[in-house]
Amino acid sequence: MTFSVAVVYFSLHGRLVLTANVIAEGARKVPGAEVTVYRIQDPIRGDDHSLFDDGVLDAPPVTLQDVRDADVLILGAPGRQGGMCGEMRMFLDSLAPLQVERKGNSCGVLKGKVGSAFTSVGGHGRGFGGHEAILQNFHSTFLQHGMVVVGNPPTPVMEEACMATPFGVVMAGKETAGRFPPALNEHEVKLAYSMGEWTAQVASLLHDSDLPLEPSKSLDRL
Repeated sequence: MTFSVAVVYFSLHGRLVLTANVIAEGARKVPGAEVTVYRIQDPIRGDDHSLFDDGVLDAPPVTLQDVRDADVLILGAPGRQGGMCGEMRMFLDSLAPLQVERKGNSCGVLKGKVGSAFTSVGGHGRGFGGHEAILQNFHSTFLQHGMVVVGNPPTPVMEEACMATPFGVVMAGKETAGRFPPALNEHEVKLAYSMGEWTAQVASLLHDSDLPLEPSKSLDRL
């Protein structure tokens, strides 16, 4: 059976576009996964091409219906001074109505869907570190919606990758040789691909399960 994976990023300078695409490739390795990469449209500046680096606006903007239709949401945004960027925070806040929208016999159209996250930190003017707190902030939003949170399983590659964490994928974002946006190093590529594949594998198990993702009716008698 097929299931839908939405990889959604916000980026001004393309720091996370490559990360999103590598995660998507990992997810596509899982049979049945139909993967689409989306971007978050800037809520204030819109699609002003003069403000975005080449390639950032190539992906289609995500809609609320895209979120409803997805079985998996993998969200990514850069960190700013130890927190996620405001554009992503506004997008997450816009999903609040989905918590009370009816789905079957209960509320919450995202309940039972799989959520995972990625970020980038580091670089002058953007703040350093805080990546695990940023990823956990994504996780807390997923849990508010009743989603199943998936991170990056521990692997020996984490011993080599700067800022590697089981909470999700992190692009260290170190600027070298005057190149901007910086490229992913080989360890970050492996972790991004691995998380995409692992998240899709978990989603496949849930999607093909015969167990209903609804609270037991016996709870009404407690």
